[in-house]
Amino acid sequence: MKRQVPAGVSTFLVLLLTSASWAQQAPQREFGLLLGAGFPSRELTGLPQTVERESLLLGLRGAMELKPNLQLFADLTGARYNEGAIKSLDTNEYALRVGPELIFGRRAQFFVAPALGWAYFDPNKGDSFNRGIASLGIGQRFFTRGSDSFRWEIRGERVMGGGGSQPKDFTNAALLLGYSFGVAPRDIDGDGVSDKRDRCPETPIGAIVDPDGCPRDSDGDGVWDGMDRCPNTPRGATVDASGCPKDSDGDGVWDGIDRCPSTPKGAMVDITGCPKDSDGDGVWDGIDRCPDTPKGATADAAGCPKDSDGDGVWDGIDRCPDTPRGAKVNATGCTEVAQAPALFEPGKKTLVLEGVNFESDSAVLLPSSLVVLDRVAASLKAWPDVQVEVAGHTDSTNTTVHNQKLSGRRADSVRNYLIGQGVAASRLVAKGYGEGIPVADNKTKEGRKLNRRVELRKLN
Repeated sequence: MKRQVPAGVSTFLVLLLTSASWAQQAPQREFGLLLGAGFPSRELTGLPQTVERESLLLGLRGAMELKPNLQLFADLTGARYNEGAIKSLDTNEYALRVGPELIFGRRAQFFVAPALGWAYFDPNKGDSFNRGIASLGIGQRFFTRGSDSFRWEIRGERVMGGGGSQPKDFTNAALLLGYSFGVAPRDIDGDGVSDKRDRCPETPIGAIVDPDGCPRDSDGDGVWDGMDRCPNTPRGATVDASGCPKDSDGDGVWDGIDRCPSTPKGAMVDITGCPKDSDGDGVWDGIDRCPDTPKGATADAAGCPKDSDGDGVWDGIDRCPDTPRGAKVNATGCTEVAQAPALFEPGKKTLVLEGVNFESDSAVLLPSSLVVLDRVAASLKAWPDVQVEVAGHTDSTNTTVHNQKLSGRRADSVRNYLIGQGVAASRLVAKGYGEGIPVADNKTKEGRKLNRRVELRKLN
């Protein structure tokens, strides 16, 4: 014969399950009703084991929270165990239990509830008696509305003591359903964590909190989760009040990460937010209308190279920027020499290269010297049989040894430039004469200027 749960219990279960919303708000205190089926031991009446004894069990339950996941509870139950046809064997039981309830989980919570208590038995067939009891219940509770909860529990209970005409130790069992009305703990900031547990009791409305009641900031931008409209902001980015990153210059790199926060609109940038200049003309990519400007060419505001004299050689590369309109020029922007004149006038073997000058106390040619040397190179290439010596001279300023070395370096600079312009190296010899062959008085400024010179000397 199968044991059946009383009809009232099953109805109670269905109603609670269908009405549950499963929201959770752990109560500070709760008070509830218990309804279930009790299954007593046959030791209670001494009847044969085949005789079924089960009863509708009713009770009241109260509990208070001691700490998270731990309650102290007390319940009072009453049951009437009957055999049905044999009314004289009915027994009434009233029991009080007190104990801790350990809770596991956060939503559908399992619990273990050990307890000690006292039970009063009033059998129809004999004298009533009192016994100590030890019980253990396991079950689960579900929150319904606010702090209210529905629970089910399977309980085993040992009734201790007895002897003589009273039954010895025996064990009863019960299946319980319950519904508790909870008093929610005070939660002044409404974050779902009670004030006594809340380490951050002034959390803004809407912020998501951790188990201690403190707001979370998953992306570390200073705007709490739940209020942050952009919860995956990269680390280091500057955000607005809604938690979304800002991009003041509109280059696609967030403020705070952007190393160049004032990039002009339209400029292309690298991963650090700094604009690129692929052709090195000083105009950023994305703004540059001529992104392939040759290196060294002078560009306008749009990034396009300029050609002031219109000779087809860009400013900055053009060594002769004032070439007359229509003149034929070479790759450096200087006019071509159709048939360069001879360097040396008939009967003369020495030519002073006027206009060839150097930086002070240095062998570095001044840019203005290159125009003269280009003409010299063109002439030497037009007269390939001429061999020359490049002779360097200084004034008497500084020591004789210093001047000797300086004049040699300057002669080498001129020779090397002419070679670079296509004159065969075998046709050129460089030599420094220092201050040894002056052409004017070194005591005057004008004289010293004339003594600082480079000469070409015809060797054949």
